[in-house]
Amino acid sequence: MAVIDGSTSKSRWQARTDMRNGRLTMLLLRDAIACADAHADCAAFCHHLTSAIKEAYRQYGLPADMIATQPECRLTASVAVYSRWKEEIWMIGDCQCLVDGKHYENPKPAEAVNAQRRAEEISRLLAEGTETTESLRLRDKGRELIIPDIIDSCRGQNKTFSVVDGTDIALEHVRVIDARGAHEIVLASDGYPCLKPTLEESEHALETIISKDPLMTGEYKATKAVMVGNKSFDDRCYLRFSP
Repeated sequence: MAVIDGSTSKSRWQARTDMRNGRLTMLLLRDAIACADAHADCAAFCHHLTSAIKEAYRQYGLPADMIATQPECRLTASVAVYSRWKEEIWMIGDCQCLVDGKHYENPKPAEAVNAQRRAEEISRLLAEGTETTESLRLRDKGRELIIPDIIDSCRGQNKTFSVVDGTDIALEHVRVIDARGAHEIVLASDGYPCLKPTLEESEHALETIISKDPLMTGEYKATKAVMVGNKSFDDRCYLRFSP
């Protein structure tokens, strides 16, 4: 059982013209997980996912020097997976879960810093009167400010935090949760600020936050706003099951 969250593209390089890199990565990993060894441990599973992305680089022609020196170009995703054989949850990258109501997460080290800087910039623009909530939902100037920092933080991929990106996954940053004896598990992407025991409750909590703060700079600070035409500030996936 798995949730896969493809990362938002941060470069002009696109593997395919008909699909964003984040969605392509999700589809590649979905297929890879479907054929993974059910008896694999965490290390073997991570190696399997890495191999799938490496093969995609060969297929789509991403040069080796770009893979090594421009991590923002990589096909990148976070994955939360439950291994029935090992009775463990493996959190690779920025994802979250509930195990019988207890919350676990694995955030990126720089995420909170970047979100705070964006919030301060948006507060400044609103205070000066040069922007409004509506104008910033059309063009998020706070996010534009932090994009260089977000790209720079990509250099920590599989060094200071784990992701699936075709390089060797930093196993020391994969969060492993013992789920033996668990009665109910929720796996989710980081698009839910308040993860709840049911999808309905999680969606309601998200809607409450968005209705009060569509720029996502207050109680819950994010690196992007709810843009006009979007339902939320980030894509989201929610999976609840009994092991």
